[in-house]
Amino acid sequence: MEKDKNTNNYVFGLDIGTRSIVGVVGYLEYGRFKIAAMAEKLHTTRSMLDGQIHDIYKVGDTIRRVKNSLERQIGFALTDVCIAAAGRVLKTVNASAEYAFENETRVTQEHIYSLNLLAVEKAHAQVNENSTDIHYYCVGNTPVNYKLNSFDISNLEGHKAEKIGVELIATFLPEEVVDGLYEAVEYA
Repeated sequence: MEKDKNTNNYVFGLDIGTRSIVGVVGYLEYGRFKIAAMAEKLHTTRSMLDGQIHDIYKVGDTIRRVKNSLERQIGFALTDVCIAAAGRVLKTVNASAEYAFENETRVTQEHIYSLNLLAVEKAHAQVNENSTDIHYYCVGNTPVNYKLNSFDISNLEGHKAEKIGVELIATFLPEEVVDGLYEAVEYA
């Protein structure tokens, strides 16, 4: 495994799964992700079932063991983490949004961010429309297709447009699941 000299470039990710927790530390080099350290620990009990944390402190202990192993491999403390998690209650929704400008406008990153947010809000409304007693949080979204004046395009930025659009996939988890993940990570 390779190592970058600048520790500010490192990314720490955890996949908190039902059977195990996998941690990876790496950095981006010339558009490719280089792995500097990797560790996996199996849960010692059934502290997670179907992607849902049942025992926050036991999962937190397993996260801490993975984190400690990674820190020994790279030689410095890890303080920020990206979490990947799924489960039986994961909801995925397709949504789209359009935005028309008053005048022909050059598209900026801010326009694209706002457009994506409009689609995520629509997806969130769809998820909540079908469930009255569960509050869902968006845990990720991926644009699938952009439109520039009704034509498909891979990158809107910098183009002049009268209307822009996006189709995206948004993923949601119930508040209880997200809260359990955050609490286990914070405990670790």
